[in-house]
Amino acid sequence: MDKINILMSVNKKFLEYIEELITSLIYYSSRQINIYLMYIENELDKDNIEHIKNFVLNTKKAELIPIKFDARQLEGAPVTDNCGAFFGLEAYSRLFSAFNLPDNVEKVLYLDADMICTGDISELYNQEFDGKTWIACKDLGIKSQDLNRLDLPENYEYINSGMLLLNTKKYKENYTAQDIFKLIKDNEKYLKYPDQDFINKFFKDDIKIIDNKYNLIAKDVRYKSLKEKPLIIHYAGSVKPWDDNVSRFEEEYLKPYYEALEFQGEYKKEKLKTLIEKHKNNGYRD
Repeated sequence: MDKINILMSVNKKFLEYIEELITSLIYYSSRQINIYLMYIENELDKDNIEHIKNFVLNTKKAELIPIKFDARQLEGAPVTDNCGAFFGLEAYSRLFSAFNLPDNVEKVLYLDADMICTGDISELYNQEFDGKTWIACKDLGIKSQDLNRLDLPENYEYINSGMLLLNTKKYKENYTAQDIFKLIKDNEKYLKYPDQDFINKFFKDDIKIIDNKYNLIAKDVRYKSLKEKPLIIHYAGSVKPWDDNVSRFEEEYLKPYYEALEFQGEYKKEKLKTLIEKHKNNGYRD
């Protein structure tokens, strides 16, 4: 059975927290996983890379392949942290991943660091592209002014770029890295949410929309209103599950994060214990 190709991109701020996403991915996966970590050299150093590489290696179900992303051509491109949701120039790396991955990688699943899996990712990875380049989920929190800003129709289904399944083969057939660089630079005034706006504006007819259970943004939807369990919980926005005060989250959204810490045994035992105590002190009741 072929391996699942996962793409991640983080800076030092999020490096520690990506371990929980990786743990949840591996715990539930029925297949071996290749994790391609795209990074900017001055954001992650050799020790950072070695640490996360060993972490993944110790799981015995995955391999981490670091890929240095040369962002020099993006100097001056718009960046924002959008209350923690984007990490500077790293946000653009998913747009260039196809040109940096091995030639035999014909598709890759990008995941933001502030996510947790609750089941086997194969269910998502096996989705058919139906002739499209991207597979993604709607962003339920987008406003009409954002559609107007990008000159998109009012009925357009704007997608969230935290989860992206990319047909790298098709992408490379139609674009070069230079094409993407030029499009970014020529249209930077529109890119309030850098890579996300870019994909929505220039690939609006080349995206397959799938159910939001594959990228369920916790702050936008009440858990009790869901028809089925989400496969991926996305803690987008300013509040993260590792923060002291998570009283905004329903119990069902937070428990999978606790479990991802629990799965790591002694390595995260004290962190889990401390975090639960902090959450209780700030109004959360499990």
